[in-house]
Amino acid sequence: MQIPTSLTHVGILWSMIAAGALLLGLVHFARWLLERRARADLAFSLVAFSFAGVALAEVGGMHARDAAEWGAWVRWFHLPLFGLFLGTAIFVRLFLGTGRRWLLWTLIALRSVILLVNFGAQPNVNFSAIDSIEQIPFLGATVTVVGESTPGPWQFLGLISSLLLVVYVLDAAIARFRTGDADQRRGAVLIGGTVFLMVVIATAFTQLVIYGVTRLPFLITPAFLPPLMAMSFELGYDMLRASRLARELHDNRLRLELAAGSANLGLWEWDGRRERILATRQARQIFGVSEEESGEFRRWFEKVHPDDAERLNREISRALESGEEYAADFRISPDGASTRWISVRGRAERNLPGKAALVRGVLRDISDQRRAQDETQELRRELAHAGRASLLGQLSSSLAHEISQPLGAIQRNAEAAGMLLDSGRLDQEELKAIVADILRDDRRAREVIDRLRTMLKRRETEVAPISADNLMQDVMALVVADAASRGVQLEHRPSPGLPPVLGDRVQLTQVLLNVVLNAMDAVMEQPPAKRQVVLWSRTGADARVELCVSDQGPGIAAGDAGKIFRPFYTTKSAGMGLGLAISRTIAEAHGGLLVGENEPGGGATFRLCLPTQGVGCG
Repeated sequence: MQIPTSLTHVGILWSMIAAGALLLGLVHFARWLLERRARADLAFSLVAFSFAGVALAEVGGMHARDAAEWGAWVRWFHLPLFGLFLGTAIFVRLFLGTGRRWLLWTLIALRSVILLVNFGAQPNVNFSAIDSIEQIPFLGATVTVVGESTPGPWQFLGLISSLLLVVYVLDAAIARFRTGDADQRRGAVLIGGTVFLMVVIATAFTQLVIYGVTRLPFLITPAFLPPLMAMSFELGYDMLRASRLARELHDNRLRLELAAGSANLGLWEWDGRRERILATRQARQIFGVSEEESGEFRRWFEKVHPDDAERLNREISRALESGEEYAADFRISPDGASTRWISVRGRAERNLPGKAALVRGVLRDISDQRRAQDETQELRRELAHAGRASLLGQLSSSLAHEISQPLGAIQRNAEAAGMLLDSGRLDQEELKAIVADILRDDRRAREVIDRLRTMLKRRETEVAPISADNLMQDVMALVVADAASRGVQLEHRPSPGLPPVLGDRVQLTQVLLNVVLNAMDAVMEQPPAKRQVVLWSRTGADARVELCVSDQGPGIAAGDAGKIFRPFYTTKSAGMGLGLAISRTIAEAHGGLLVGENEPGGGATFRLCLPTQGVGCG
């Protein structure tokens, strides 16, 4: 078997078609090499190369010199035909994104069987015998066709494989037409329709040739030329659309960078496969990274403050594992610059399980906000401290009385001990009792002084679990003397079994102390029998704990309900209007709430809602 060296213009035409197919195949194969995700281009290159092989085999058969050579060309014709079937089916699957897998694998398996039988049969799978060939005129040239022959027993396999390809392509095209957009529906019609017509026409014509109904060459090449051009057109259209989309994305990226820069936001993207970072100019300026070194992930991470590096790495690792959004605030230490606070928000994407593809994010310099926040917290601490000092100023006479009582008792016991020693009559039991009284009164005085010192001391917030009953008892100890001097009956109703609240003991004591003193002021105009203030607690909604102070006063006036927590608003002639405002601020800083409401039977109740372990206040 020899490839003819002297071709007629029929051979030249077929060769030109084959050369064009090879060129298309090379172009799309090169595109796949550059973009490995373009697998439809790889499938098309297989179709194009196989199509060129089919054209070459047809030309060889047209110029065969005897029956044996013609039969050999038919045998080799099945090798590119296998690639043509396989490439077409895979292209439809990849390009349309539809098609039943079992049909695809059945088709591949059947064509593989045909290929094996073809090279095992003599002269080929289509014929069991080729007795003669004929020379006929075709397109102005003389070509060789089969004369007398006997179809092979395995011939029906080729017919079945063609029907399978038709069913597979139609099924895939209909599925994409039903679910796709306008472009996808057009592609389904164009590719599905041309492949369907090609297979039907080529199969029918081939069967006519094999069974001797017509004396013509196998003409798969002209039949398959329309679907080849349709596939190339659709891929080219996709490339054109991708190019247009790339230009639009470039323009959108410039607009986004301009908008982000105006908002002092920096955009960045980390490619986990190449360990490279792409970042906007604003992002590089925020981080203090030059354009030359901005692509190195290591250079960015080196600038993160050592105390925050582990936490930031842990947050991003969690996002990589879950594929969810992440958010973190951290410090950076640029070369030769002061430490700055950065806020980052973004999302991680993965290609394969456990392998990061991209991490995108937005950077924002929040140093000014953090400084303002720190200053606000410091001002709040100063205001709370001033509020505590003011409260203790109101209680000064009562607290002085509280201290003078144990100090006076200590003095009297000390004088009694001195008299006992001067008498010369030493009664050890009585002396022990005097010393025990002195120690008890000393502890009592020390406790009062410790409470005062704790309340007056400026300190950082210390959040810890606190018993609601113990907190109320601390407040009772501070105001009991003042309540007695004013004739107010102060009562604490314990609630055992409540979970501890979370908060700063001193600040929460300040809130309750403020509320209790307001309650005592409210009942002063009532008859002595109704001068009652009760401290109690309960479990509120959503497992919250509420610390309550109830009084028998006139209640909250209708016009004051929405104003009592405003700064500098007061109903007292000598009040400053800061107590409840500070108290609510402290409650909210603890994730809680301070509210006041009238009771149906008269009086008012203020409730301090505080979170417990794992439970917040709404």
